[in-house]
Amino acid sequence: MLNAMILNAVEACDYQTAQAMFETARAHGIRRDTITYSTLLKVALQSSDANLVEKIMQMAEEDGALPRNNQLVFCLVGTILQIAQAEETGIVSSASRYKTMLQFYARYCDIRPLQDLGIVLNANGETKVTNVVSQPSPQLLSVMILGYIRLFGRNREVKELYYRYQSLIAQDHHLIASTAETEHLANAFLLCLGRSKTTFTMCPVILRDMLEPPVSTTVKVAKPTVQTWSIVLRSYFFNNQRAAGEKILQMMRANSVKPDQVTMNTIISGYAKMQDASAAVNAMQQMEAAGLQVDSYTLKGLTRIVNRDELLDALRKVAAKPIET
Repeated sequence: MLNAMILNAVEACDYQTAQAMFETARAHGIRRDTITYSTLLKVALQSSDANLVEKIMQMAEEDGALPRNNQLVFCLVGTILQIAQAEETGIVSSASRYKTMLQFYARYCDIRPLQDLGIVLNANGETKVTNVVSQPSPQLLSVMILGYIRLFGRNREVKELYYRYQSLIAQDHHLIASTAETEHLANAFLLCLGRSKTTFTMCPVILRDMLEPPVSTTVKVAKPTVQTWSIVLRSYFFNNQRAAGEKILQMMRANSVKPDQVTMNTIISGYAKMQDASAAVNAMQQMEAAGLQVDSYTLKGLTRIVNRDELLDALRKVAAKPIET
């Protein structure tokens, strides 16, 4: 009942009432659980209040919900990451947010997997480690690695991190390897490295590692999903690598992955960026033939074509000929 009442207040954006309910329940000794604290963390997220996250952590410790609760630690560090991503902060503030994630993590979980990856930044001993630590779940490790990629790492550091990460997978690291069973981290590496002219050549390397994982690992490495392929397509078109992008589309289909709305909008926007009105409109026709709807993102992509007469001409021509597949 308590959890439902707090959740209703959060969903109504009445964060003050949600906190008051929690404080009242706490004062009267009403039992709180992981769901209670996870719900209260939504208040911190919606109000972008990192200080409230720390307060929640302290209350959870006092109530005995921590330290042995991987799920709650995951929610804590995940909330810090989401708050940081929502803020328009500079490099220094982003790095500070990652260090906060690291401090929360190290209080309750084994720091050694992050040390193996080389993403522990407490050379001066700033991170406090409790006497009671547990093995982190793959989800918790993943969110810590995501935090480093998105908040702290620059392209060169992220590239180096990827090679260390892949090496640990090949070594069948007892904790790190299991994070490769979903595509989330691979997609994060692709998003970061694919947007730079100096590192987008890492895209085929990451795809290869997903399609042909090291035989030495015992985990089932996730194959590229439609989102993975779409990220790589965007990288190539963004970096004006049209032939490579078209090759990726062929590989995607060869691996029995059908382009979705995001994929096709990425292709249309890419051709439009290159001022190829004919290719952009043809891709839009293929999109409709596949049962996908033209939406605002499709039209926004087409507006990148400067020569509107050429665009109109391409639309007339494609309407008068069979669909190209």
